Amino acid sequence: MNFSCSGYRVILAVVQGLFLSSTLAHATATATAADDGKPDAIIRNAKVITVDRDNRIAEAVALKGNRIVAVGTNTEVDALAGPMTKKIDAAGKALLPGLYDSHVHPLGAASSEKDHPIPSFASLDDIKTYISERVKTQKKGTWIVVRYAFPTRLRESRFPTRAELDAIAPDHPVLHQAGPAGVVNSKALTLSGITQDTPDPPAGKIVKDPETNEPTGMLRNAYSVLKGLPRDAYSDDGEPDSARVKDLFQRYNTRGLTSIADRGASGPALRLYRRLRDDGELTVRVNATRILSPPFEDRDKIVKKLNELAGYTTENEPNGPSGVGDDWVRIGPMKVFLDGGMLNGTAAMREPWGVGPTYQITDPDYRGQLFVEPKTLAIIAEEAARRGWQMTAHSAGEAAMDELLLAYERADRTVGIRGRRWLITHANFASAENLERCANLGVGADIQPAWIYKDTRTLLEVLGPKRMAWFHPYRKWIDAGLTIGGGSDHMIRLDALGATNPWDPWLGIWIAVTRQAEGIGAFNPDQKLTRVEAIRFYTINNARLHFEEHRKGSIEPGKLADLILVDRDPLTCPENDLRTTEVLWTMVGGSIVYQSR
Repeated sequence: MNFSCSGYRVILAVVQGLFLSSTLAHATATATAADDGKPDAIIRNAKVITVDRDNRIAEAVALKGNRIVAVGTNTEVDALAGPMTKKIDAAGKALLPGLYDSHVHPLGAASSEKDHPIPSFASLDDIKTYISERVKTQKKGTWIVVRYAFPTRLRESRFPTRAELDAIAPDHPVLHQAGPAGVVNSKALTLSGITQDTPDPPAGKIVKDPETNEPTGMLRNAYSVLKGLPRDAYSDDGEPDSARVKDLFQRYNTRGLTSIADRGASGPALRLYRRLRDDGELTVRVNATRILSPPFEDRDKIVKKLNELAGYTTENEPNGPSGVGDDWVRIGPMKVFLDGGMLNGTAAMREPWGVGPTYQITDPDYRGQLFVEPKTLAIIAEEAARRGWQMTAHSAGEAAMDELLLAYERADRTVGIRGRRWLITHANFASAENLERCANLGVGADIQPAWIYKDTRTLLEVLGPKRMAWFHPYRKWIDAGLTIGGGSDHMIRLDALGATNPWDPWLGIWIAVTRQAEGIGAFNPDQKLTRVEAIRFYTINNARLHFEEHRKGSIEPGKLADLILVDRDPLTCPENDLRTTEVLWTMVGGSIVYQSR
């Protein structure tokens, strides 16, 4: 680590003494009573990267209770101290606002390895080895599911074939899924009664050989035809296991995360977050996105679903609309799944994907899939606006973004959405026209930088450089005056770098600054963010996406004392050192929730 050992010992000793109870307010209750109006603590001799409007750099911060009360020079802030004010010497280290991930699936990620460890898959051989081990472990006839194994991240850049799965597991039904698209083996087809005569489910596709009409094993948004598939085979939300969720949140704290947006919070998830909050065990702040699920049918059914989504829990706390809640658990946008994904070949694109083995595409006119009809989407947007919902939609391809913005524009004409900060989730491909439409409506986006790093190599092979010029064009978003926020879409496994998807925010910051892609180097380097912009990407921008910029996202008086101290200066250190930044301690609401040893 790049810091003075003696300086760090001073920091650690002061922090341990001040926060022995883990709660600043508790540790200094007597001082506060005796010294009314004086700060409980001062963090001084720091490089305070405030992330305020002017990106000012300060030296010291004063705290009282769970809030920041002053920011300035050492001399200015020291002058506020009373006799009982504790002082923390930061030894010149960088102090930043707590980081914010705009897109995670905590319950699913926390429970993903409850039965057995899941390896990281780098090749088809890795997947075959995993399935072979499950064959030895599981009873014949039981489902083996390989979850979220994206072909874009495999050395071979393709899905396995039905025949390859048959050779490994002839007596087990197998699903290799990569989100809404996946491949099953012959046992799974037989068990489920899927033949050449089986019709496609709504908005789904059972892919069949163009010559024989026999199912190939590829399913696109069609898992509903499979029989006996485990509940968690394709689910971003898991069981509400408080111990596992607390462990995951503590892991988030180690990398400086103090806020997250759960982009698919179920009713049980909300109850768990609120219970942890009430018990004083929540160590990250949660903005909860609510999912509007199909079938949608007519306007009356959509209205009913929206009203039910905003209903009450058993604790009598409303689940919506957007903005309901407190500083710990707040309801965020309402979300629909509009199209498929870039990483599995189902995103709705303006031009055909192209025939090839990566996604087992044989139809030269195949352009991906829309899961919601445009007329239905327009009704959802209009009725959501009437009920006070902020809206977002999973929108991966540029054709999906076209349709989403049409629905947003209609809702703006009929109800009005400007100023409501409606969002696009993923927004992998944009266009000059669509960025202009976003600017007109005040639409922002939550975006996943790890996909540049992990998936560009394969996507370039499939789509070519001309189409890829608009893949994650961060500079174009920023130059258009739009707000974009960094997230991970963390779904499976716990490790910060080995998870699907990697959730380490410092990796995301490094990617945004360098545009590095595995195997090819810098990708579209003209779309780099500056270091300040990349830090804002994971702090104030995400707060702004969720109407929380007056509470957090920067170090300013009146805001929550969500702070992190790191071992290097992210504004001046070598670029490649950004990704290995170490967090010395993490504070949420004036309480130390993590400190390195």
